[in-house]
Amino acid sequence: FVSTSDDKKILIWEWGLPVPMKYISDPSMHAVPTTALHPWEQHWAAQSMENEIHVYAARDRFKRIRKKVFKGHTNAGYACQITFSPNGKYMASGDGEGRCYFWDWKSTKQIRRFRAHDDGPCIDMQWHPLQPSLVASCGWDGVIKLWD
Repeated sequence: FVSTSDDKKILIWEWGLPVPMKYISDPSMHAVPTTALHPWEQHWAAQSMENEIHVYAARDRFKRIRKKVFKGHTNAGYACQITFSPNGKYMASGDGEGRCYFWDWKSTKQIRRFRAHDDGPCIDMQWHPLQPSLVASCGWDGVIKLWD
């Protein structure tokens, strides 16, 4: 599993071992408050405080894939969660201004954006596991919304 911290480091752990198996830190990195494993389990995504989502390999070297960066949202200062569609073709995240963003996983192109919450950030989004056309979002406005 992956853990992150505000001091700009990412630790990769193997279950049952008390020490990290990989330490990722770079002077150019920003803090990474949240991560998510892609459904195909070959990559994981990291929400960076530089308003980007970076992708890392989930096998062997855990190296950052520099060509796969998702941009367009404003999340600096918030731990907005990342979610993937059940089939792995799309990725979604909220932002600090209450909007929901959807990206195509393969091309990294933004495919949809809309205002979801009024008073504060859209802090989390989750795809419905059985009805993939439904996505739930929640924000600091205290409201959970279901989108089709």
